Amino acid sequence: MNLKAKKAFSWAHRGVEVESFEEGQLIETEDEDLIRVALAEEWAEEVKEGKSAKK
Repeated sequence: MNLKAKKAFSWAHRGVEVESFEEGQLIETEDEDLIRVALAEEWAEEVKEGKSAKK
């Protein structure tokens, strides 16, 4: 899934591998936990295929 960060945040993949994302950054991920939490907390929004994300 493709996401676009709505604000800066950090995420610990598998609880140990921390990655920081900047506002406006495009995130390509299959990490279901990251997707679920980032969308629920409104840290990111889904970017549909074929749509360009504006920074």
